[in-house]
Amino acid sequence: MKFKPTNIKGANDASPQEQILRNHVTEILRRNFEGYGYLPLETANLNYLELLTHKYDSDAEIVREVYKIRDQGDRDLGLRYDLTVPFCKFIAMNPNMRLPFKRYEIGKVWRNGPVKSGRAREFYQCDIDAVGITGGHIEAEIISMAVKCYLELGITPIIKYGNRKLLPYSDEIIAIIDKMAKITHEELVEELSKHLPKPKAEKLLKDIKTAPKIDEILELEKSLDELGVLKYCDYAPYLARGLNYYTGNIWEIYTKDGNITSSLGGGGRYDNLIGNFIGNGKNYPAVGISFGLEPIMAVLNSRSGENSTENNLIDLMLIPMYTESFAQQCADKLRAQGKKVLVYLGGKNLAKAFEYAAAVGIKHCAVVGPDEVAGKELIIKVVK
Repeated sequence: MKFKPTNIKGANDASPQEQILRNHVTEILRRNFEGYGYLPLETANLNYLELLTHKYDSDAEIVREVYKIRDQGDRDLGLRYDLTVPFCKFIAMNPNMRLPFKRYEIGKVWRNGPVKSGRAREFYQCDIDAVGITGGHIEAEIISMAVKCYLELGITPIIKYGNRKLLPYSDEIIAIIDKMAKITHEELVEELSKHLPKPKAEKLLKDIKTAPKIDEILELEKSLDELGVLKYCDYAPYLARGLNYYTGNIWEIYTKDGNITSSLGGGGRYDNLIGNFIGNGKNYPAVGISFGLEPIMAVLNSRSGENSTENNLIDLMLIPMYTESFAQQCADKLRAQGKKVLVYLGGKNLAKAFEYAAAVGIKHCAVVGPDEVAGKELIIKVVK
């Protein structure tokens, strides 16, 4: 039977064009993370299955979605499904670590679940976390840094923020409230009426909209205002962020123009998660944020022209005409000056060389022939 190469559904290759864009995004994020004192961390992709599942019931959705592996030593292993559990493991394995600890991690995770738009089986996550710090100043710092990152990427963000303490309801009710900005009031009441009498559903929605701001929100707003980023933020008392481990202020990030409706990131305070995971009785106040690399790339890809070519990393292509060694020497001198240089070794046909440059998006070329060797001078040609 003839074998046909294909990707697993939900696991895709990245072309040079896509990877150049992803590298551009992650380089901006890394530079900002480190500028704010966050340290790089890389955790293991493979983990003991018990580590990945021990805080969940066996029928929990996340347990069903773990990619499970049996190794040659008959051990049950799994691929990480997020960066949070491995981070908790790292804290547990380093009990003498000096707190506070600020880290960032960018890496792939895997989930064996249904594939649909915006949901893959193999994808990147990008997280930062600060452990051992209480209060709103660290939360404001993280939001301020996020604003700086998105603006540098050319995206004007709007950050919706709330607090989980404003929503003392069941998980089913919270999941419906979280849709408040996405569906009509009538649809909200209809969904809530499956769990509450209709008058109570109406009162619940009114109470959420009119509830006074709690001290944690007021403290966060004051710090955001002092940092000059409150203008990028929008109070959303209905915000829930789905995950029930959040204990305080939470936020989600969207584009201000609304061209893409999916979230570009989100996070919040989770003071109990690490302590509950480790189970050593210690307190680990923590706050973090995830940047959505795929939706960020979708925003940037939606803009015309700037990311349309494959090799826009290359500054110059040299075309040797029986002068390969000299061309390589020229390339090395230019590389020493910080230029990215490709020496074309695909033959001596100039027309094909220029056609290649145009096809892959290299904008500048230079022919290296006997005259250039003798004169030690290159003439740069602009490829159109």
